Amino acid sequence: MARPTKLIYKNDKYGFILRFPSWWRRYCVISKRRKDPDSEYELHFRFKYKGKIYDDIFAILVYRMSKEEWVRRGYKDSPLTYLGAYDGRVFAALTPEELPYAFVDPKTGDYDYRKYGTAIGLLKRMVNRDVPALVKTISFPRKQMTLESMPLRSRQICGCRLTRRTRKRKT
Repeated sequence: MARPTKLIYKNDKYGFILRFPSWWRRYCVISKRRKDPDSEYELHFRFKYKGKIYDDIFAILVYRMSKEEWVRRGYKDSPLTYLGAYDGRVFAALTPEELPYAFVDPKTGDYDYRKYGTAIGLLKRMVNRDVPALVKTISFPRKQMTLESMPLRSRQICGCRLTRRTRKRKT
């Protein structure tokens, strides 16, 4: 049995990589608008169904701070989920706490499962089952360690000769 393929998202600005289930391609669009004034960068993965774009499935927020500062500022006890730290920045995920208001029937004030049942089911699966596994796939580039090259000078190293010298035998 073949394993389901994964979509790979690579962020050019910060270099992180995320792996998504391939079936998300039809139901997800990416927005880079910033909502939190404390964040340096935000990436919103928004739910799309039948051509209409709804609220976030989840968002990745980038803060310019260390993990220690993250904890000291109280973010550890916030709705944000700590994903990792890289290059002086903290990466966090945010999932919605409720379904989009667009799914509410204005007459009853309750979610319209008759009209939006399939969309609600998909969004619930994405947020509750897929996102927790997906955020664990985040990976950051390894820092490249470059060493300055230094020529090695030693008397014990001898040069290579391409031709072989032979001694003439005395006869």
